[in-house]
Amino acid sequence: MNSITVDTPATTAPVPGHEAEGRRLSHVMAAVLIGYVCVILILMFKDGALMTPDLFVVLALVVAMVLGRTRMFLRDWLPFAAIFLGWESMRGLADNLGATVHSDDVIAVERFFFFGRVPSEVLQAAFHKAGQVNLLDIGTTFLYAAHFAFPLVVAFIFWTLERRLFYRYLLALLLMSFAAFFCYLLIPVAPPRFAGSYGQPLAVEDIAQSTFSQLNFAQVTTWLYGAMPGNQVAAFPSLHAAYPLLAYLFARTRWPRASLIALAWSVAMWFSVVYLGHHYVIDVVAGILFAIGAYAALQSSTLKRFASWLASFGRRPVPQHPTS
Repeated sequence: MNSITVDTPATTAPVPGHEAEGRRLSHVMAAVLIGYVCVILILMFKDGALMTPDLFVVLALVVAMVLGRTRMFLRDWLPFAAIFLGWESMRGLADNLGATVHSDDVIAVERFFFFGRVPSEVLQAAFHKAGQVNLLDIGTTFLYAAHFAFPLVVAFIFWTLERRLFYRYLLALLLMSFAAFFCYLLIPVAPPRFAGSYGQPLAVEDIAQSTFSQLNFAQVTTWLYGAMPGNQVAAFPSLHAAYPLLAYLFARTRWPRASLIALAWSVAMWFSVVYLGHHYVIDVVAGILFAIGAYAALQSSTLKRFASWLASFGRRPVPQHPTS
């Protein structure tokens, strides 16, 4: 009996020109997105409005609609936005549980490592003049105010170009944020600008607030975000220091040259928060370690598989056609 040979269709090889065109299109989309958000941020900053997670989701939704990915955006981003806003609300309550606020002991640690000096005092004495606003004040204040905008822009770029990377980054961001929340519960730390309220005062001015006031810059937030309580003693670890570094760690393996922007932003943010009197150097170091720890945690095969499952969850499977 003769066997019957069934011809199976050959796998279509990717066309190099199409791949290059797809990469160029992705780069153009990323550039347009970055330009769009930068313009929005500049206009918002000019009018005193601050970028908050809830507002960013609304702005990003516009881009998703243009890209024809509205349903996917809502599925991927709404749960994240709800969890993140819930975390932000809890963070504001962390200082109401009666734990001792640390201030003098943190100052002692700073002086131990910096030869009897507190870096915030040294930087402000060198570069800031009370009652005046210089370019350094404005630049560092802008960086500080863009705290939430930068990691969210990075997350949206990841989501646009590579959703599995987006979910890995997202899980690391949430893991790090909730770990920091427990630190705020157990070890509340007053920043340099509030040292006098919890112990020995420092010659440190809240430069960001002073810059806002002298430029008649009224900080405006959304009703939802503005209704959330703040936390004046959530300095350790510094998530201002951690967020941009986490973005760099995830971006560097995929886009090594472009990721240097995130690294430069991280270094500038580390300087800014210390100069502005919002964090000690020890807070920044802790933030760096939290970012590295969260990134390392997402290198585990289990969490990688979980991120891949989240990225594919709810998507319709491609129908399989029999070959014979």
